This record gives sequence, structure tokens and C-alpha cells, in this order.
Amino acid sequence: MGLVDDPGEIVSGSVELTDARLADELRSRYDATGFISGDTIDLTAAPEEALRFVRGREVSMIFQDPMTSLNPSVTVGEQVAESLRLHQYGGRRKDSWLNAVREIIPKISRDIDEEIREETIEVLEEVGIPEPGARVDEYPHEFSGGMRQRVLIAIALACQPGLLVADEPTTALDVTIQAQILDLIDDLQAELGMSVLMITHDLGVVAETCDRVAVMYAGEIVEEGPVEEIFGNPSHPYTYTLLESLPTEEKERLTPIEGNVPDLIDMPTGCHFAPRCPWATEECTDGEIPYLQHGGEDIDHRSKCVMESFDTDDYGDGAVSPGRSRSIGEPLVEIDGLRKYYEQADSVLDRVLGADDRSVKAVDGIDFTINRGETLGLVGESGCGKSTAGRALLHLTEPTDGRVVFAGTDLTDLDGSELRKTRKDLQMIFQDPLSSLDPRQTVGQTIREPLSIHDLPESDPKVTTEAAVTVSGIARDRVDVTVDNGIDAVVGSGDGVATAHIDVTVTGDTVDVDVREHLGVEGTVERTDAGDIKRISVKVSAGDSDRLRRQRRVRQLLEAVGLEVGQYDRYPHELSGGQRQRVGIARALAVDPEFIVADEPVSALDVSVQAQILNLMEDLQDRFDLTYLFIAHDLSVVRHISDRVAVMYLGEIVEVAATNELFADPQHPYTRALLSAIPEPDPTADTDDRVILEGDVPSPIDPPSGCHFRTRCPSVIPPDDLDIEQEMYRAVMDYRQRVEREAIDVETILETADTTPEQAATDGGSAPTAQATGDSVPLDAVEAVRNAQFDRPPEGRAGEVVDRSLKLVIGGQWEEAAEILAETFASVCERKDPTLSDGDHPAACHLID
Repeated sequence: MGLVDDPGEIVSGSVELTDARLADELRSRYDATGFISGDTIDLTAAPEEALRFVRGREVSMIFQDPMTSLNPSVTVGEQVAESLRLHQYGGRRKDSWLNAVREIIPKISRDIDEEIREETIEVLEEVGIPEPGARVDEYPHEFSGGMRQRVLIAIALACQPGLLVADEPTTALDVTIQAQILDLIDDLQAELGMSVLMITHDLGVVAETCDRVAVMYAGEIVEEGPVEEIFGNPSHPYTYTLLESLPTEEKERLTPIEGNVPDLIDMPTGCHFAPRCPWATEECTDGEIPYLQHGGEDIDHRSKCVMESFDTDDYGDGAVSPGRSRSIGEPLVEIDGLRKYYEQADSVLDRVLGADDRSVKAVDGIDFTINRGETLGLVGESGCGKSTAGRALLHLTEPTDGRVVFAGTDLTDLDGSELRKTRKDLQMIFQDPLSSLDPRQTVGQTIREPLSIHDLPESDPKVTTEAAVTVSGIARDRVDVTVDNGIDAVVGSGDGVATAHIDVTVTGDTVDVDVREHLGVEGTVERTDAGDIKRISVKVSAGDSDRLRRQRRVRQLLEAVGLEVGQYDRYPHELSGGQRQRVGIARALAVDPEFIVADEPVSALDVSVQAQILNLMEDLQDRFDLTYLFIAHDLSVVRHISDRVAVMYLGEIVEVAATNELFADPQHPYTRALLSAIPEPDPTADTDDRVILEGDVPSPIDPPSGCHFRTRCPSVIPPDDLDIEQEMYRAVMDYRQRVEREAIDVETILETADTTPEQAATDGGSAPTAQATGDSVPLDAVEAVRNAQFDRPPEGRAGEVVDRSLKLVIGGQWEEAAEILAETFASVCERKDPTLSDGDHPAACHLID
């Protein structure tokens, strides 16, 4: 698309777009048409003005982050209309600095042309924006994340392009909203007949949405073929190892790809993947690697690898293992009624000036326990309060109410100095390692900082020491090893024991002593008169000074998290994403904590690096007896690492259960929707029973009464005296919510039906009568608004009440309409708060009650 910023440039190759109509139009617009051959346009040779003609019209793009792609100072309607105006309504100006400035200045005083406005509303409606006529003049900050992504799709599809480039369109979204967006793209593709280039690292998304797959590594395509072939018969080692990195239900231990992606400035010769490939041979490291065809004769499946096949039997550890042997102890962390509210009115002056004094109920009274040695997964959509709960638990943000008891101590009763002493036992791993690391500090300084703050390392008198000694070239009874009691300050401990691994090797007259840990070593050799070695004495210690012990502790931690000691003096920008996350983990481990809150620790990482970090966290948990609260929205990751899972929705815990039980038998409708929305990395998987949640998470400022999930729940309970099927009742409840919010664009609906609200209110009677009762509203107006709200009309008593409310809505009597709907359709789900009962698998839902 020619969007690469300088100094990036296309140095060779071509991008050819074949379209007879477009080729003829470009010939008529430009004198120099050397970039057009027949019906084919070479976009790499086209001038910038021609590229601007193609962009948005024939080739459009959906970007990854909608908030940085949308202009916050321009309404969403104007941003969609801009594409229409440029490409379909002759609004394109000559390329010049003056016109460029005119384009980027917000159109504050100019109304959208009525015809363009109508088409803009149609486009917004096509992408699932509710009541587009009413929302066309709103700004991006007034839309949720999922709705903003829909606006981006509307901008891209406004001119019905032939090719849509979707660049990680769901990476920043939760699984429920991701399912909505992917479903939307699939429907629009079928409707418009366009091609889609889906760029993503989520293999589940690839499996569910793509027809063909091109696998890219270090700047080149290494394998390409039909999606079923790529997933069922991966023929390049990188593709195979990438798929093996995915967490699945059967895998107890993940198999990451060893090593790192090569430096793109200095690429290895031959196959770029060879330095990391388990099956690499000398042939792989020299010369140009050919593409080999795989599969049947009628299958176009090519792989850039010299091997026709490779033996996968010995790769990894067999994928299925008996499981980790860990003992889960008594409760270590107990949360009771934890609340965290954020006041919108920051001061008395704000309240005097009329600022909104309602609180944002980020965490609204949650209860759960975390047992010693356990990993509790905390899941839910963005904005549900997961991260806030983790921060409030650690008192990084002061809780509004409730108790947090850690190891028998109520943290809410501690003053600042006492809390600071306790905090070294409670640490946090943050989501984005780059923003949580100081770019001016080296790796060593970053990890050493908490040691200095807490006057560490120090030895625990309760910890015993032991030496694991290996001797060769001399009898074991002639080697004396003494281990200082304080080595746990450097190496840490597991099960109350700190171990030093010592290798003593005698070769002739030479004695070599190697300590695997970063400890101080002193040795003496006692010899006979003839010079033969009589006895060897080895003393291992943590060091004499705080500075030396801290330096050794940092080096020990670097090795513990899989980093090289040589990276001690590097800065964060010199590390990869996975390496930066390992530094964050080492920093959390530096003070030898008992409990760690891991807030989305792998969400920013690719699948193979993710597997490395998950394995590391499990190893560290076993080695240092750690307890985790693992916060994530990736449920496949949560299933892999968690012993139990707590599901959170709009500030409340709605279900808690052992991981296997929760995934096998979810009780709460929200949990079922979350689990069904997980992309399955299998093109043959059946997803027909997937639950697609409609709408967005309600505002935590004014959460719904009763069950907070009732506004989106596909299983909301109808009144006992109402005969209505579940699907229709959900549709009626959605209509009720729009009436309560006055979010039905009656004017646009009636104008489309060739009538106006005034006509609808006066036809057949006077306006005052219609305003008072709604009885004079004509049936065709009621039918037009009803058809806009329902796929099929409600029947029986439900249909009669809905029609009565529609007349009132058309007459502008919103409150009266809401009242009659509430009288007939009010559910127990909105009248009564569900409670999270006791037991091993509680769920806060009236269906269970």
C-alpha cells in the first residue's frame, strides 16, 4: 500500500493489482502510465498520487489499535465520510502542502453533505454499530474498544474495496469481542465478495478465518498452502515448532522454540531458521534454499526447506507428561469484600462546579482465597477489574473497602513502614515489560534496585544448607566441603533448604573446583612430601560485603530466569520482548517473595516466547515454592498454568472452580460464553455452537441492577407468567435497554420509511392525543420501527406490549414506554442480586439457584 515510513523503501520486487476498470480509469487520469500493463497495475512503480487513488478505494486496511488510528477530535461519522468524499464524491484535491493542511484540520464548522451522511449511516449500520443515526456525530472516546474497531472496519469498507488488509485486527480485543469482529469480517467478506489478507500471530484466528496461510520468518515466506494442509501437515520445521508451542489441554509442559529471531541486519546464510532448527544439517547453512512442493498433485503447498520430511518423534518431551508434583497448602491470601472505587469528582471545587460525583466501581466486593503453592487464574474481559483487583490486593492502590489477609496478617491494618516490610513477600510482574523497566537502568541495576531498597540479600536462619558434591579423579572421602549458612541469600531456597552444587575434578596435579551457583569459593590443597594430593578443602560462601552478595544474587537470578550473565550491563532496548519479560520476572524474584501477582505477563509475546515464559514461571514456582495470582484474558494460557480459575465480570467474581472442572462444566452463562469464544487452532473444529455475546460491557459507573451480566446474557430468565422463547426474550430485553437509554433513532427510521415523527404523531388524530396515549400512531410507522429493532416480531402478549411501547417511543414518551416494558418483562435477574455460594464450584447465577 506504500505506507512504509522513511527510511524504509521497496528496493525490489513488484505488487501487482489486477482490475480492468481501475486500469482504464488510471489511464484516463495520468499521462505517464508505464506502471500499467493491460489490466494489471504495478503499485511499486505507481506515483504517489495514483497510490492515493487506490488506497481506500480498491485496497483498504484495518489497523491494530483503533485508538491510535482514529482522530480523537473528529466525529466517527466524519472519519467514515472522509473516505466516501475522497473516492466517490469527487472530493480529492491536488497534492499540495495547503491541501494537506486542509485535510488534517478537523472539519469543525462544515456539516457532512446529506447524501454522504446517509451513506455513512448505512456503512456504520452494516458493521453493527447500534443506532448509527444517533451515533454518527459522536467521538471515538464515546465508543467501547469493540465499537471503535467496528468504526475502523467501516472506514476501510466504506468504498467496498476489492482487498481488505487486516493487520492484527483483534489482538487488542478480548475473546468475546474478538469473536464478534471476526464474525463481522466473515459476513462482510461474503456479502461484498472481497479478498482479505489477515495478518496475525494468533494461530487460532488463522485456523478459523483463513483459506490459505503464508508463514513468515525473518523477512521471508517459509511455507504456504491451504489452511488445512498447514495445520494438518506442516512441512517446514518453523511451522511445526510454532504449532507445538501452543498450549493445549493435553500438554503439561510446553515446547518452545529455542533461541531468538536473528538480527535482520546480519542474517545467517542459507536457511534463516537453521540456527534454531532441531533438524538442521550442513546443507541448510549454505546457498539459496529451494521451495519444495508437498501434499497431493492438486494441492499448492510449498515449503522453503531442503528436507522433504523430518522426524518429529524425538522433538520436545512427548507433549503429554504425567503432571507436576506440587503440594497445595493452606490459604496464603484471603480476600474478603474487596472494593476499589474511583471518584470522578477529585475535589470539593469539582463538586461545586457540578462534576460527576458518581464512583467508578472498578472492583465491587470480591471474595476469594489463594492457597500456598497454588496458581489461581483470574479471567474476564478488559475493564472487568482484574488488574485493579491485583493492584488493590498488593496495596499498590489503596482499597476502598474490604480486607486482604496475607499469611495471617491483615494488610489493611498495617501502616506505611509495616506494609513496606511485608511487601517484599508480595511482588508483581507487569504486562508490558518495556514500559515497566527504566530505560536508563541496565539489567543489573534494575534487578539490584529492590535488593538495595529492602537491605537485601539476607539469610533466613530457618533455612538449612547442603552441598551436592560431584568428585572425579580423587576419592570422595579425601574432599572436605564446607558451605556457609548464608548462601540462601544468593541462591534462594526450596522446601527450606539452600543447595550448592560443587564439582571437584582432579587431573594429575591440577585441581579444578566449579560451583554452579554464583558463590564465593576458597580452596586449599594438602599434599604429601612427594607432592601428591592428600586432601582437598573447599569452602563456599555468599560473600563478605553487601555489594558482593547483591551482585552475586543478581547474576544468580539472571541464570534462574534463563538469561546470560553477559546481559548484566545491557539496557532494556537492547533486549527482545521475551528477554525483557524475563528481567521483570527476575526483579520480582529478587526479594525472595512468597506470592506474585502476574498481570497479563505473556499477552504481549508471540506464541513461542509465551511458551518459554510459561515454562519458566512453572519451574520457578516449583523451585522457590511460589504462589501466583495469574491475571489474563487468554483462556488457553490460563487453562495451562492455573490450578483454579476465578471468572470476573464488571467488578464481581461470578464463578470459581478447579481448572479442569471449569473448562469441562462451566456453570455461569458468562463463563460459557468466554470458553466458547476461544479461537481453536484447528481448521476442522466445529464452531457452530459458539456463543457470540452481543453488546459491550456496561459502564462500571452505573452497573445494571441485580446480575450485572443480565444485559448481555443469552440465558436471562423470563417472568414466570410470560410465555416467550429464550431467543425472543433476549431480543425484547435488548429493545428494553435501548428504550431506557433513549437510544432508538426514530427520526432516521421513519425518514427511511418515507414518513416523519411529526406525521406519525398527527396522522389520524391531533398531536396532543398522540403524545398522551400513542393510540393515534399509524401502524406503518410502528411496523417500520419494530422491523428496525427485531429480526422477527414478538407474538402474543409480548408482541402487544412491545407495540404499545413502540407507539409511545414514536410519540417521544420514553419513560412511559420503559415503564410498560418493565411491568411485563422484568426478570428476577434484574430484581435480585445473585450470590456466590460456598462450595468447590460456586457460581453467582439465578439459574443455579
